[in-house]
Amino acid sequence: MPAKQTILVIDDEHALLKAVKERLELENYTVLTCTSAEQALAALVKFTPDLMVVDLRLPGMSGLDFCRQVRASESPARLVPIIFLTTDRSEVNKVLGLELGGDDYMTKPFSPAEFIARVKALIRRSLSAEERDGAEETISSGALVINYPRHEAKIDDRLLDLSPKEFEILHLLVKKSGRVMTRQFLMERIWGRPYLNTSRVIDTHVKNIRKSLGKMHGNLITVEGLGYKWDEAE
Repeated sequence: MPAKQTILVIDDEHALLKAVKERLELENYTVLTCTSAEQALAALVKFTPDLMVVDLRLPGMSGLDFCRQVRASESPARLVPIIFLTTDRSEVNKVLGLELGGDDYMTKPFSPAEFIARVKALIRRSLSAEERDGAEETISSGALVINYPRHEAKIDDRLLDLSPKEFEILHLLVKKSGRVMTRQFLMERIWGRPYLNTSRVIDTHVKNIRKSLGKMHGNLITVEGLGYKWDEAE
């Protein structure tokens, strides 16, 4: 019998925390809860969940700062999918959350059925990625070498400083070298579905990738009006 997936839920609203925990447990998930980002960071030292559900507005460290710190860490948690919860109906924090490495967001109050569907979709995608990790897959382009199972990209043995989403974007572009990838395609492929402000999210990640690429930044080509492609010839 397969092990149950573990979900870490971080929210300071005790009623919502209790409701989310009970709903997830009905779906046979193991659920751990924290009421602050600081408490969650301490918990992540001891275990790695399969998914994190994070409220944007937390006491002390915000959900965005929590995501930023986790994604910048060297711990296995940096690769764990994150769903943000927010009461803000504007797109600003939602887009910022995706730019910082979030995988999805939901606005409170939300449909329990839709929430569970999003959770299952993210965990399913994460498990698919783990299955890919089991296969040795290394691709290269000039001095750039990408090792997918290890989630590492190097240029002349220099490890690139990439977030998980930036790594996925670079890997896809290099793997499909010469093919133009639209922003919407990248968003749907990497995040699993389109969002408002797709252009801003993708462009921010591409800007960070180019910065990390250094001398090879010219290989990542902007195709005006369409999207991006990787050019071996540059």
